[in-house]
Amino acid sequence: MVILWSAIYLPVSLANETTPDTLTFIHVTDIHVCNLTGYHPFFVEKRQHFGNNILTFPDFLKSVPDNYETDFVVVTGDNIDYFEAETEKGSMLDTQVEQYSRLLGNCMDPVYLTLGNHDIASYRIDSVPAVISNQLDAERARAAWMRNVPCFKEGTYYSQVFEIGTVTFRLIFLDNSYYSTEEIADGVLPFTIDQYQLRWLDAQLKASPSDVEVIFMHQPLPYGKAVDNNILTEPILTWSSKNTTFNLFRVLEKNSSTRLIFAGHKHINLINRYILPDGDNLTQIMTAAFGYGSANWRVIKLTEDNVLISFPGKSEIEYIVPAR
Repeated sequence: MVILWSAIYLPVSLANETTPDTLTFIHVTDIHVCNLTGYHPFFVEKRQHFGNNILTFPDFLKSVPDNYETDFVVVTGDNIDYFEAETEKGSMLDTQVEQYSRLLGNCMDPVYLTLGNHDIASYRIDSVPAVISNQLDAERARAAWMRNVPCFKEGTYYSQVFEIGTVTFRLIFLDNSYYSTEEIADGVLPFTIDQYQLRWLDAQLKASPSDVEVIFMHQPLPYGKAVDNNILTEPILTWSSKNTTFNLFRVLEKNSSTRLIFAGHKHINLINRYILPDGDNLTQIMTAAFGYGSANWRVIKLTEDNVLISFPGKSEIEYIVPAR
């Protein structure tokens, strides 16, 4: 047994566990589903490595959640490989969201999503030739997601509250799919969350003095080099009060009741933790891209006392975070 602050490695199995007062879900990310039919041949050649995920993801939804008797599934962004892309005739084709939304029907449980950078991306063919990506049609992409996916019916960031025994868990789903640009970069985070979403998050974190908050988003907080079986055993982030930008760091700094962040984007399996200025701990869980391997998922169990996180693609617990 190795003890890291209050997190513990235990060879415990999550399979066939029927503990009362437990909420079970699967974290999966970076699916990169795409139907390449009808697009420019050069673009198809460059994205062919994701072409089979339109088949593997439905198979996953049909089998894995049922095997672990889950309550829901969470996908933290890059659900699809692109919102729209150029066809051979030079027009733009934008049917990926609709096709992906139909795949979600293969899961018997609710599916909660966050948006990733690819979910709002447009791809064009340059004259070089080269594939050029931008996020200029992001709001049209967001509108498509809101029309087609139930969890986004009221917007692309939202929350869900669950009572687990005597503990209230507030699950918060953020939209941090925009890359930072030269004009709006704060020099700290590689992504941008608009100020009104941050105000909403601040209100969510203040909504109850006793709930346990868990955040889901696509692009992770900055992290250091992985050691010791992909777990960073030392704090790796300085929460500097010198940065006066109202960004995600500042909101979390003011509301240090958040216990966990689940993210993707980097296509790696990694667990790291941060020590906030007031001494509280925040743990970040990253799961590798399902688009590169159908065993890239984790089983998560929320209990009154702990949050249990499995090894990727397995039932055994890799990490335990105290719930309070």
